[in-house]
Amino acid sequence: IIWSAFKRYRNIFPHIRTDYLKRQIKNNNVIFEDGVVLIYGKYKRRGRLGTSQYNKDDVIIHQILNTQIGNGNASRVFKKFLSLSTKCRYLLTVRSSNQRAREFYERQNMKVDGNICWSNGTVQGKIYAKYV
Repeated sequence: IIWSAFKRYRNIFPHIRTDYLKRQIKNNNVIFEDGVVLIYGKYKRRGRLGTSQYNKDDVIIHQILNTQIGNGNASRVFKKFLSLSTKCRYLLTVRSSNQRAREFYERQNMKVDGNICWSNGTVQGKIYAKYV
């Protein structure tokens, strides 16, 4: 079910492969609830993400996908996920051109924390962060 959801949105998630999904599921880093897939991880040491810095135990949200866009489930699942932890910083990256996703994260009270780029600098992105 999870793979078919990502296949349907191949234009948004062209980098998602089945081995990646299997690995994330095996590591218990996937939430699948009410048609929403959220994949995350926890940093094991301090490092850099684009122009931002992350710390050990910060949480990186890799992907969030609502299989039925516009029904409000992504917002509900996202808020529930953020409420599961205390004293934590959540980070995620998004393409600058993905206005719909950026507006979603801003509605979740996430703030732009830095910049990032992919594909040898040809794809620009933003880093969002939220402290919980």
